[in-house]
Amino acid sequence: MRNKKLIMVAVVIIAFIGFILVIKGILTAKKGKKPAAVQVKSEAGKPVKKAIPRGKGLLTVKILNSKRIEVPVKIKMFRAINSSSSIYSTSSLGGRSQELLPGTYDLEVDTIPQKIFKNVKVNEGRETVKDLGSVTGALTVKTVNAKKAPVSYPIRILYGKTNEMVTAYMTNRALEIVPGIYDVEIGTTPRQYQKNVRVEAGRELLVDVGCLTGTLTVKTADENDKEVRCLVKITKADTGEMVNTITSNKPTELMKGKYSVEVMSVPRQVKKDVVINVGEESMLEFTVTAPPVPQRKAAPVKAPVQRQQNKTKK
Repeated sequence: MRNKKLIMVAVVIIAFIGFILVIKGILTAKKGKKPAAVQVKSEAGKPVKKAIPRGKGLLTVKILNSKRIEVPVKIKMFRAINSSSSIYSTSSLGGRSQELLPGTYDLEVDTIPQKIFKNVKVNEGRETVKDLGSVTGALTVKTVNAKKAPVSYPIRILYGKTNEMVTAYMTNRALEIVPGIYDVEIGTTPRQYQKNVRVEAGRELLVDVGCLTGTLTVKTADENDKEVRCLVKITKADTGEMVNTITSNKPTELMKGKYSVEVMSVPRQVKKDVVINVGEESMLEFTVTAPPVPQRKAAPVKAPVQRQQNKTKK
């Protein structure tokens, strides 16, 4: 009889433990499923699993430059809320996988200028790889000075047949830019333009404008041939349009043409119809009066301060 009671107690204990295990399993299942995973290939060619959180998908955007090399360009991602608008979701980089809620996205790629790619779909539990290919071409404006050495001028890239600036840059440097037709303003004195420059995706364009200028040096010295620094005003000989104001005894680059050169000495001196040719160095010499040496004023002598003494009457 006693053995039967022990057996019954053991059965009850086993049943209770089994009940606890079943409840624990149900609670664990309710916490959620494990993240889905997709397989990608590593650099060694072996598959690597990417975990995708529940309720999300992955988006990887591949972007190539003009040399067809993948580059980590910044990307802003906007989730479409209807057919005419979208809202900002997150930012990422080219080549990097980004977790996103399922939906349709517009991508703003941080190129010059920024370019938007629309209607990119992201599915739950899957990775979407969007290969945009080469989104830019390269533009290099090559220039040399009168000594045939590379020289850097500021340039402005304008939308074709407009005065609207896309970006500012320098000559002799490659600029990655979205394909299109542009006008290039070169910051010589005076300015020069290259019109209808066509940039194509995945290609490098070299615009060789060669030597644009000649060199002018205005030498100013006194009667003893000692250099005297003066301001010099340069204008176009035919129109009188101001070209530049420089300091004498230093070379300056000028476009081909005729100029009037006025030295701001006392009295002023003018040389008209000065011819500047491309690739040539020109020099003008002026004798000027050295400015008088300013005399230092003697410091005023301060009178001694007399102190008043209070006399005490007895």
